[in-house]
Amino acid sequence: MALGVFSVTGEALNFGGRRMETIMRVSWLPVALLLLVNMATVFAYLSVIAGKLVTFADVPTFQRAQQLLSAYSGQGWAQRPGAMTAVTVGNLVLQALLIASFMAPLIRFAGLGERPRPGVVKLAFGPDQLRYIVSGAFSFLFIAILILTPIATTTFFVLQYVFDALSQTVARFPDPDSLHTIELTTSAETIAAQGASWIYYMALPTAAAIPFIFALWILTYLHFHPSNRPSAKGRANPLMRAVTTLFLTGAFLAGAYWILRQSLLQNVNAIAALSGAGSPGELLGGPVSAFLILGIVAYLLFGYFNLRLYPYPGVAVCRKSLALGNTLRLSRGWNIIRLQIILILVSGFLLIAQFLINTYALNWILQTISVLYQAAGASTRLLNSGVTAEWVQPVFVWIWNGVKILVNILWAFFSYGVAAGLYGRLYRESERTLDNA
Repeated sequence: MALGVFSVTGEALNFGGRRMETIMRVSWLPVALLLLVNMATVFAYLSVIAGKLVTFADVPTFQRAQQLLSAYSGQGWAQRPGAMTAVTVGNLVLQALLIASFMAPLIRFAGLGERPRPGVVKLAFGPDQLRYIVSGAFSFLFIAILILTPIATTTFFVLQYVFDALSQTVARFPDPDSLHTIELTTSAETIAAQGASWIYYMALPTAAAIPFIFALWILTYLHFHPSNRPSAKGRANPLMRAVTTLFLTGAFLAGAYWILRQSLLQNVNAIAALSGAGSPGELLGGPVSAFLILGIVAYLLFGYFNLRLYPYPGVAVCRKSLALGNTLRLSRGWNIIRLQIILILVSGFLLIAQFLINTYALNWILQTISVLYQAAGASTRLLNSGVTAEWVQPVFVWIWNGVKILVNILWAFFSYGVAAGLYGRLYRESERTLDNA
């Protein structure tokens, strides 16, 4: 059964807009608390960095607090990593609890039509919320531990051993007729003089990536097995599938490598000029190229398992079980491409719409408020001997900032509703895969 790209995308967006009243009723309190948690986290970081309690009495505006955190966060992590980690973990835990409190009932509403319980002040936590947190954390931890960790550790140790070998001091006799003329140099300098640096800087790190490239190819080969493509016709041809998937995997890796390398080349022109390097390519040679290869492979493996497990929170919440159910059946075969397109369409719409709101819609609102501000000022001057009343400017500044905050909070409600609608629809699609099996 093929996922309907536009049908799924449209229903997710429709749920976010059509059920706005319910979304706001269920999530307004947790969202308000999320804003407070994020604000408190910034001041908690600053307190750790400063070694004392930092409040609004010390930093008058939240914007200034964010600027100070951006400037001194590195210092905090270097000097007090334990405390900074504790603040980070505490923030993540509180955010997970608050988001789960309203996402779980909204997902069940979208997937099963089960309306959240009545009431305006809601901050629930129960088995559904716990399943939402566990399923989301399981997806992330599974990918991080089984996919990213092996590649990261392999990269670290391979490059460490290469650099250790190249940094060894060796004796060189520049005059072959005199054994008394000795120069001390490193293996790296000797190999560079021989024009063989590529063996250590490129060939060996790339060889370390080969097992992961092979794993990616095997994964692709197995994923597109005819049993995972119900619409596949004719007799299975394993050799043709192996050659095709190998060619496509290699072509994709080569294309991604070339695109990323060209992007980096464009961004390091200034760095190359300042550092005295002959060309930007000198800064991207050797280990950087190996990192690109390993990074691309890691990203593809991460993306694959992330897509396969993406519907899991919706399935776990709606089925009231942490069993995977039909999660993996939903993204088998070509459906994994369709699911990726759905996520691109949804996220793209949200990002573009938010940009338009903050760039154009708020400017239009600002023009309206400016007209009202001028009208209010003119009215007070008529009653105050030509002097504008002192209260006019502060009131309209508060109105303008309140409008900006309200618009962005409403957009947050819509975005959370779209996410819940998508999870709910994917759950129903996963149940349909069983009916059509």
